[in-house]
Amino acid sequence: MPKYLCTVNAQIHIIKEITDTIEIEAPDEVQAEEDAETAAQLMEKSWLEHPELDYKEFYEDIEFKVEDVEEQVE
Repeated sequence: MPKYLCTVNAQIHIIKEITDTIEIEAPDEVQAEEDAETAAQLMEKSWLEHPELDYKEFYEDIEFKVEDVEEQVE
């Protein structure tokens, strides 16, 4: 039976979860929640450089793709 050398690429999707508190001034709780989400999106760069060292990290998914297959010559 022939043997093949297969090159496989694995893409590992990692999720890092960081929790922080943002102070928001708003007329009510619903508006404060919406404004907090907007503020967090505007702070995207600071989330990526967050000083919080004790974050949760886990993988969400792993995708595999065969990039090359060649028959092994003996």
